[in-house]
Amino acid sequence: MGLFSDLDKKLTENVYAHGSELTDPSADLPQKVKDTVELLMPLIRPEARKAVRSEILGIIHEHLYDDSSS
Repeated sequence: MGLFSDLDKKLTENVYAHGSELTDPSADLPQKVKDTVELLMPLIRPEARKAVRSEILGIIHEHLYDDSSS
């Protein structure tokens, strides 16, 4: 394999291994947060739950307070 083929293979493996962290806003959120958001889902129309869940988790992920940086 050539240099670019090796690089492509490594990048592809990396995307498969860690891709959800890039596309899933809840990938690094604590399970307690995900469970709490799930408790809200009965209040949401079934056809909108996936979109609403994604939006809520995305907002939490974006604005999550990180006390480890203090």
